[in-house]
Amino acid sequence: MELKGVYPAMVTALNPDETVDKEGMRRVVRYCLDAGVHGVVVLGSTGEFPAMTETMRQEAIEVTLDEVRGQVPVLIGCGDTSTQKTITQVRAAARTKADAVLVALPYYYPLDQAGVYRHYSLVADASELPVVVYNFPQMTKISIAPDTLAKLASHPNIIGVKDSAGDFVGMQRYLEVTAGSDFAVMSGNPALGLAAYLHGAKGGIYAGCSLVPKLCADVYKAFANGDLAEALRLQKIASLIPLMGGFGANAAVIKFGLSRLGICGPTVSAPLGLAGGPEIHDKILAWMRRLGLEV
Repeated sequence: MELKGVYPAMVTALNPDETVDKEGMRRVVRYCLDAGVHGVVVLGSTGEFPAMTETMRQEAIEVTLDEVRGQVPVLIGCGDTSTQKTITQVRAAARTKADAVLVALPYYYPLDQAGVYRHYSLVADASELPVVVYNFPQMTKISIAPDTLAKLASHPNIIGVKDSAGDFVGMQRYLEVTAGSDFAVMSGNPALGLAAYLHGAKGGIYAGCSLVPKLCADVYKAFANGDLAEALRLQKIASLIPLMGGFGANAAVIKFGLSRLGICGPTVSAPLGLAGGPEIHDKILAWMRRLGLEV
């Protein structure tokens, strides 16, 4: 598959008892598709993958694939505390009609770069689906070095990287070491979206895109159409998306916002939640209005 364009890292809609809200999940998927995104990610970090049981994972995947029905590529987030556990998830993903897997590093024991390379090599060897590397050092405690990524990019089953480090210089190095290949560097920070595209990134995989999919898709659309003035205007708005980090866990903030839009409920897996009490609600609503949402 060609990894290109804007992919929302979707939330996983949950009922108050923390079971998967299948109808809410369908509305999340439809909201993103109707906005013109180029693909979707289910069970990424914003999809609360570490909290999901195997049954919950399967339900979220099946509902997403059924709602998408081949209209756009679907990436399944896979990641656990060991390589073998990750491979188990990857093999389960291959039994579905998904298009690729987005694979995080094991997130308990610290790793050196040799361990990073070994992990992804073993996963890619075992996976029937193309693998997208996921660089998120804030959560995994280690950043994937550019030299390591360059070696991974030569693996025939590794097609790209989502870079959520927020380090633009580091992303530039990723672009440099993979230049001239079909390997896709995807921005993971919507505040860096347009700058990343201008430097050669093939798109973005964004958490906040779950809440404002049209805004994120329109930045990329304007860029792809050569309308840089419009792309910059929209990017200035999209650069406000990461402010959600000050309101609590990303999933909690996005689900609160989606609940106010009537798309899914606000439930997140314990112990995640918003920062503070009800007083944070007004701040989130004000932020949403700055993003152009009518709430």
